[in-house]
Amino acid sequence: MNDAANTDTSAVTWTADLPTTVGLVRTLHDLDDCWTLADVERLVGARPDWKIRRAFTDLLVVGLQAELRWPAGAELFLGTTEPKADTYRRAWVPLLQFRLPTPEEERRGALRALSEALREVGEPTAVPTAADGFGLRWRSAGRTMLLQANDRRAWIAIQPHVREVRHVSPELPAAVAAFVPLLHDAPGGHLAVEDVRRAVAELPGVKAEFGDSSADIRFPDPSFTPSFAQRGSVLRSVPEGTFDVLDLHRFDLGPTAMEHRRAVFGEIYRAVCAVLGEPTLFGGGPDGPDVRWREAGEGGRLLRLLCEGRRIRLETEPAAAFEQGEYSTFEWGGPSGGTDGPSDFPLLPYSWQLHLPHQAPGGTADHLPGGRLALSVPHLREGLECLLAAWIEQLPVQRPGEKAMFTIAAPQISGGLSVTFSTVKGVLLRVGPRPGDLAEVAAAMTADGWEPSGRRFKAEWRAPTEETAREVAALIAAELTARGISGDSGFGLGPGHVTARRPGIGLSPQVAAHGFLHVTGLGLETS
Repeated sequence: MNDAANTDTSAVTWTADLPTTVGLVRTLHDLDDCWTLADVERLVGARPDWKIRRAFTDLLVVGLQAELRWPAGAELFLGTTEPKADTYRRAWVPLLQFRLPTPEEERRGALRALSEALREVGEPTAVPTAADGFGLRWRSAGRTMLLQANDRRAWIAIQPHVREVRHVSPELPAAVAAFVPLLHDAPGGHLAVEDVRRAVAELPGVKAEFGDSSADIRFPDPSFTPSFAQRGSVLRSVPEGTFDVLDLHRFDLGPTAMEHRRAVFGEIYRAVCAVLGEPTLFGGGPDGPDVRWREAGEGGRLLRLLCEGRRIRLETEPAAAFEQGEYSTFEWGGPSGGTDGPSDFPLLPYSWQLHLPHQAPGGTADHLPGGRLALSVPHLREGLECLLAAWIEQLPVQRPGEKAMFTIAAPQISGGLSVTFSTVKGVLLRVGPRPGDLAEVAAAMTADGWEPSGRRFKAEWRAPTEETAREVAALIAAELTARGISGDSGFGLGPGHVTARRPGIGLSPQVAAHGFLHVTGLGLETS
């Protein structure tokens, strides 16, 4: 790649020229483990061109070139498992930057040149459903390396393989490595039965029983029985002889504790990320987590990792039609009983979504729903309970070490009522005192469950349980009511009255600077 690719007139910026890029990717391909700080320091010490440039609480940045190109040359980013940890859960190296809007022909030309050159490194598998048809996947015993892209950039992503599981069968990682890429890569999301037969034949001791529209996989561990199915939907039919669903886990009958659901889903989620890379959309709702890998472009599809009821499964959907159906649910749904009846927050497709385009392959939906506005304080309480319950169960798995926050703002709440859920420290509410005599206000607020904290009051749940979301939502609703916010008064809920300021997520400066947190289940106008 010549220097013309790096001039100001080009919409595409290369981190390094193409021969250098190929050499860097070859070096990454041949690396041993680099998932602890000691590993990284050893690798940097053995390579004179490498240097640790920046260290944040949850991110390490390693420069890979002695002579820099604009803006900083090639850099290896390593994300930690939690703040201040010395263990990393993912790594990535940006290769191309696309200036928006980049002409599609120029963008695809750069991706084509990059993909074709990187095919010389090792023995990659082409991933036609990723990176606009130019995706690549390299797998070894310890990690998966991928060439990924979206409309802003292209990069190499590296994920460590799951080596130990405690809450699911030890055979899960092998099953995920064998079957999940097949469903992800299947054209249109339709996995041919013959591809499943070949994959089963390559697994020692594994057998399969094939039915008319299903396949039950039998591993040596009799408790582990993943299965493929042909589900289809009202949005599309599934061709005969193909599958579109992979069941990975079934919970036992009887009550399932939140901690157990979270632990099981977390191990399966990490095993899936180990072969596919980070998802396009994090998220979930009242029914459970809903993590999505989304193919970009017209005719693309979604691969969704879901935990609903007693099943954890992967399924494919046509992206545009499915997202339009969800959009319609938000746009035209709503409580049938008005302010007096129950809300429909428990019925929403999802309560929150997080998109991080600096590390997310594919693209987002063309139209994002605005969410559901609460019609009364009881409705707001239901919405907050659904959203907080989803965060408490889902965020520690999908974004460990980070926090989500927003502030409820109203004329009756000086400084607002701040709500923070940290995956490390739990739930924290802060609010200023109510108007009135300070001693009487302090006594009343303390009786309601608040604790004095300087000039404000706080309430904390450091180890959230399944009851925490209900308790937090109840305290917030009681506080709004105590301040005269009833939903049917002059200062009722709605635009310009009670709003949510600064919904956000993350401790990382990268999260704050890029992407969005979409809180469709919050119940308030956001600003």
